[in-house]
Amino acid sequence: MMLKKCCSILSFFLLCTTNLAAQEIFIIEGDTLALRKEVQGTISLYWNQQGNSYRYFVQKKDHFLELKNEEIEGGEKKKFQVQLEKLTADANISTRDVKFLLYSLKHFTNLYNSAVEENYVYNASTSNIRHRIGFFTGFSNNIYTRNPENIIAPVVGLEYELYDPNLAPRHSAFLQLRQSFDRQEYMYSSTQLSINYRFKLLYENNFDIYIDTELVNFYYSEDEIYLINDQGEIDSVKKESGFDLTAPLSFGIGAGFGITESGIITVSYNDVVAIFLDNNGAFPLDFTVGYKLSL
Repeated sequence: MMLKKCCSILSFFLLCTTNLAAQEIFIIEGDTLALRKEVQGTISLYWNQQGNSYRYFVQKKDHFLELKNEEIEGGEKKKFQVQLEKLTADANISTRDVKFLLYSLKHFTNLYNSAVEENYVYNASTSNIRHRIGFFTGFSNNIYTRNPENIIAPVVGLEYELYDPNLAPRHSAFLQLRQSFDRQEYMYSSTQLSINYRFKLLYENNFDIYIDTELVNFYYSEDEIYLINDQGEIDSVKKESGFDLTAPLSFGIGAGFGITESGIITVSYNDVVAIFLDNNGAFPLDFTVGYKLSL
C-alpha cells in the first residue's frame, strides 16, 4: 500500500514538472537535424544534444551557421567567438567572454537582439532544466538495519533526475523511490522516498562515473524480531512497523553508459558509508543495475 501511494506521489510530481522543449526539423549543409529553439530574434539560437555533446546553431535571416568550439592558431579567441563577432558586427558587443555553453550563448544573442531591435522581448524565461526517469533492481544487505545473519534482500526502485546540461553538467538532483523486500530468514521490508545529489567525477561522451549522496530519506518499514529464551529457542515474535525521517548523508558510487541518444544503462554501488547513521558492522553489499531515459 505504501509503495502504491509513493508511486502516485512520484507520478504526480513528474506530471507537474516535466516540460519538454519542442523540436524543429532543419536541413543544414545536407544534414537533417532536430533542433530546439532557445532564442528568437534578429539572431535566433538553436541547439541539440548527442550523448554528452552539444551542437549550437545561429540563424540570421535565412542563413544558418553552426558554431564551432575550435582553437584558432595564434589567436586569443575560439572560432565560435569569431563567428559571432562577424555576425554581430553592426553592434558594439564583445565576444571575448562568451562561453561555448547554452546559458552564455543565450545571454549573448539576447544582448545583441536587444541592441538592434527596439521592441525586443528578452528570451530569458526558457528553462534549461532537463529531466530523466529511470528504474533499477538489485540486492542489498541493509547494513543500516538490524540484520544479524547478514541476509541479502532484493530491491527495486524508480528515479527522477533533474539537471542543467549547460550551466552545471556535472551536477544533478534526483528523487528516488526504493522498495526493499523481506526474505524468509529476514522479515524486514521498507519503502523509501529520498532526496539525493549526484556529482560526476568523470564526464565523457556516453560514459559517466559519479558519486551519489543521499540527503533526506522518508521511509516506512516493517520488521519481525525473534525473541530467544534461555534455551536458545524462539519464545515469541515481536513485530515493529512505522514511519521515520532521517538525514543520513550516505555516499555511493555509480556509472552510466549511454546506449542510445536518450537511454543510459546504470550500475551503482549504494550506501557505502553514512555520516549520520550507524551500520550493523557488516560489509556493505548494495548493488543495483538500471536504465534511465531522457524526457
